[in-house]
Amino acid sequence: TTIRLADGTYDLGCGDSGCRLVFATAGVTLRSASGNRDAVVLDGEYATNELVSIYASNVTIADLTLMRAYDHPIHASGGVGDPISGTLIHNVRIVDPGQQGIKVNPNVDGYVDHSTIQCCAIELADGGRTHIRDSWYTGGIDAHQAQGWLVRRNFISGFWCDDGLSEHGIHFWKGCRDTVVEENLILDCARGIGFGLGATGTARVYPDDPYPGVPGLKGHIDGVIRNNFVAASASGLFASPDGFDSGISLEQAYGAQVVHNSVASTQAPRSSSIEWRFANSVIGL
Repeated sequence: TTIRLADGTYDLGCGDSGCRLVFATAGVTLRSASGNRDAVVLDGEYATNELVSIYASNVTIADLTLMRAYDHPIHASGGVGDPISGTLIHNVRIVDPGQQGIKVNPNVDGYVDHSTIQCCAIELADGGRTHIRDSWYTGGIDAHQAQGWLVRRNFISGFWCDDGLSEHGIHFWKGCRDTVVEENLILDCARGIGFGLGATGTARVYPDDPYPGVPGLKGHIDGVIRNNFVAASASGLFASPDGFDSGISLEQAYGAQVVHNSVASTQAPRSSSIEWRFANSVIGL
């Protein structure tokens, strides 16, 4: 049930068919034997789309470094009619992803719920920024239609693009629910933390319908953003066309609480330090 990797650098640059690590059995753990995340490096060399794919419940990824995936270093997704839960990503360092560092989305109704990302470092540096494709499609953590996630005590840095607006350091949208984002440090990201995005689109529908009287899109339902620190000072970020957009953004985020956060920047953000948009962004500040 536990795979322990000896210290060293592992070449995962042979493509998805040969090098992607697929976790399709529940209860399996991948971690370093030493517990030192910097001593075990899995390098996709921008040749393998995903380094770790999670398709089963109660999978743990811990204490190692993942770098240079062509798309997502870690991707969690349930299958059609087969939702999963209990994903734990702990003390993982992610360096220079080609798209999002950690991606969570369902295959139809194969939702990924009640999971945790904690004590990780997710970083995009100048060298990695040149590999971003698809209209600045990058970000730290990006989750669709997920319920009950806890994201805490992570360091996320550098998610901005030279010629366009990247996604957030932490982003939960398309009908995510009950997300807790707390005690994270987000440095030099074009957008810090986001619940929801846009005024239109599709979102997850919950059988209990927590707000039956609210029509239209609910980009995020309930949840809390608390005790985070978002800061921006990089000259390259401010020189890009969209600059520092916002520290905390709520778009069609119904019932969210945003409390005890700090947002600091050496230049004024393009939008606001904390901003909310659209009719369904009914929040507590």
